[in-house]
Amino acid sequence: MKRGHAKHVIGEDEQIARYAYVLGNVPSAVADRAYAAAFGRLSPAQQEQITSGLRDRLPEGAVGTTPLDCEAFATSMRSLHARHAIVTTPGAAALAAAFVASPPIVAYFTTGAGSVGIDEQPPWLHELAGHETAPKDAGWPSRFGHLERWG
Repeated sequence: MKRGHAKHVIGEDEQIARYAYVLGNVPSAVADRAYAAAFGRLSPAQQEQITSGLRDRLPEGAVGTTPLDCEAFATSMRSLHARHAIVTTPGAAALAAAFVASPPIVAYFTTGAGSVGIDEQPPWLHELAGHETAPKDAGWPSRFGHLERWG
């Protein structure tokens, strides 16, 4: 009997950790586009939850009082204070998941500069980019294979 692979549920802490990892490995221009795309993928209720949470955690005026559009949200996330505050904001895991899976992040690791070093990235990033990991020796027989026989 074949067993189907159970879909692995990723917890909130893991979502935040993946977000932090990706954020630390992409250029700021890619992060800006990913923030805009991620915020746009959230429902209006989630967007409001995120922005009100940021307003509660940041100094007055750091986040405007009007609803943020995607570009304004991305601009506000350039602040290190905002990036620090976002991970403790209710709804952060949904934003983190949308950020990591956003088209700009996927493109960066699929066809952009991030694709060059994809083999050094974690397996979950390989899956995101649709990259199949090859064995380190690319399947070639070891040039020292004859020594293994003499063990």
